[in-house]
Amino acid sequence: MGLKEKRAVQTFKNESFPALEAEINNKAGFNVSLNIAWDTLVEDKFSHLYNDTFPKIYFQPLIEAIKAVNIDEIGGELLKNGLKEVKIVNENNEHNLERAITFVDGVLTINHSPIMNADKVEEKTERIVHLLETHLEEFAGSEASVESTENPNNIVGGKVDNTIKLSLPQLHNQYVALAFEKQDNLADVVEDLPWNCDMLQGTVTYGDLTFKMQVLGTYSHNEKSWLWAWANKQSGIPEQFLEASLQMKALGERHGIEDLLSSKIETEHDPGHYFSFVATGVNQASCYAPLPFKGLTVYVLLYTDVVDEKEINIPALICSHFSKTITRMDFEHKHALFCYLVQKGYEVEVSGNNIVAKKGEDQILGIFDLKGRLLKLSNSTVPVGA
Repeated sequence: MGLKEKRAVQTFKNESFPALEAEINNKAGFNVSLNIAWDTLVEDKFSHLYNDTFPKIYFQPLIEAIKAVNIDEIGGELLKNGLKEVKIVNENNEHNLERAITFVDGVLTINHSPIMNADKVEEKTERIVHLLETHLEEFAGSEASVESTENPNNIVGGKVDNTIKLSLPQLHNQYVALAFEKQDNLADVVEDLPWNCDMLQGTVTYGDLTFKMQVLGTYSHNEKSWLWAWANKQSGIPEQFLEASLQMKALGERHGIEDLLSSKIETEHDPGHYFSFVATGVNQASCYAPLPFKGLTVYVLLYTDVVDEKEINIPALICSHFSKTITRMDFEHKHALFCYLVQKGYEVEVSGNNIVAKKGEDQILGIFDLKGRLLKLSNSTVPVGA
């Protein structure tokens, strides 16, 4: 490998790889063990292509495949326990996918030329998905079992146990339905109203409505990076408006989540909405708002009775809202519904593939398939004597 190739590989490793690694871990819900033989990822006279071909050959297919497998709790658990390592190497400029991508003893190996067939991202993704879905369970051991759907994530004794460590996707899953409800309620209140933010007073005003706020973080569209408010020393944000962001940092410490502990995250995709969903639930905020400035989006949590008073409590509307939510975003239905109903004050039980929730005379029944996907959601009145 010549000096030019060495520099090109090192530049990619320093500038582009961190964001790709963060996205891999985010989609997996845990820190994937990556073993990359950087010194082998070379092709003489083609170093100018690395920024384009490296992601397409090695990283984008991996990200998309992990996303496809980790669509529910079963897939997530098998992935976490069965994917021991991802090895990326170029030993013989291979480009035949059956030989280039293998999965043996829990190690996914991508032994592929760094430049050939770069645009065949979909084919590489399909190859990885096929290998993982076919063989993950062989290497997952007894830790990952389909019986895990009997007790979604941190649900213990019919209650949410916050002492159990969760991944960021699991935390997002826990608050996704409630956060969507709060955002819909905000839209009903402030739709088309002009806004103004007073950072010193800690308020956001929509028309004649003034809401208290907490600053969560900012996404720079120019730098392609997220910065947590607690780490933003240059903006002079008063300390009393940083409590929510510090709460997210504490959450990261409690659950061992790197994305909540890293002051700055390099990423092509704005993670502000994703983080805000979790933060809204954790901080019991009324909702959140992305405030666009020139080249920058500031994410703030809002607190106001005007939005809180629009909370959904009618069982039929709760069912309707959750059914709508599953059409708006991918998440694990069973765990999300359990948490949403607990947040609504219901006593919730998991019985096989069903969730039964009761509150006074109201009852909500959720029926799921073996992968935890919602098949039917209905409400009724609890029979006398039930």
